[in-house]
Amino acid sequence: KLATMSVACRLDIEVIRVSDAPDTTCLWDTTDPYVMLTLHDGQFDAGSSHQGESFKTTVKTDAGSKAEFKESFTMNKPENMDVVRISLYDSNVTIDELLGSVDLDLKTIPLGAHVDREVTVVKGGKETGKIDLKIKMQP
Repeated sequence: KLATMSVACRLDIEVIRVSDAPDTTCLWDTTDPYVMLTLHDGQFDAGSSHQGESFKTTVKTDAGSKAEFKESFTMNKPENMDVVRISLYDSNVTIDELLGSVDLDLKTIPLGAHVDREVTVVKGGKETGKIDLKIKMQP
């Protein structure tokens, strides 16, 4: 059954891999990808009071357009936060570059089931990569 109502629960997300990402971000710089997961209430850009727990994978140095992560994170999902922002970044010496992001509506994930989900991250209206996830929400 879907969690069509907002529920507080444990959210397990495994970041499996990134694919179809930019291989380079400038002439000589091979992409060093990592993924950031942030719970929020649907108003991510309204600031930190609308955001919950956040987790970051390790950086895959010089991985380019494809990277294997297989990293798992457990979040305590409050009742009012039904969305997770999935962001793909390129790690840099100075400022990390956002390559793309997408919001995943957790109400589309059945409670108690393991769900494999591929999400497409977007920046400026263009698809900039795919991220494979395993998700489980449990009360």
